[in-house]
Amino acid sequence: MKIGKDKQLQLLQNLPVSSSAKSKTDASQTGAQGSAGTTDKVELSTNWKDEVARLKEKAKTIPVVDEDKVARVKQAIESGTYNVNGRLVARNILKGQLADETA
Repeated sequence: MKIGKDKQLQLLQNLPVSSSAKSKTDASQTGAQGSAGTTDKVELSTNWKDEVARLKEKAKTIPVVDEDKVARVKQAIESGTYNVNGRLVARNILKGQLADETA
């Protein structure tokens, strides 16, 4: 079954999102002008380059793989106690696929 772009957008909009993601979506839909007809603007602090550099360095120290979690899941699988929520897995797969196709 092929899902068209309109259906993809509808599916993405129906997926639950956090309040911060929802506010970003709402703001992007209103465009550059707010409801009062004013133009939004962004001001960056004078030390934004330093802050970005600091955050990049901090991100480099975060491991790509959570070794403790991998070990816990591996142990649960081996012992037969790992329980997979199929709906959650399917929802995340679809959400990722739809987001990739609409981007």
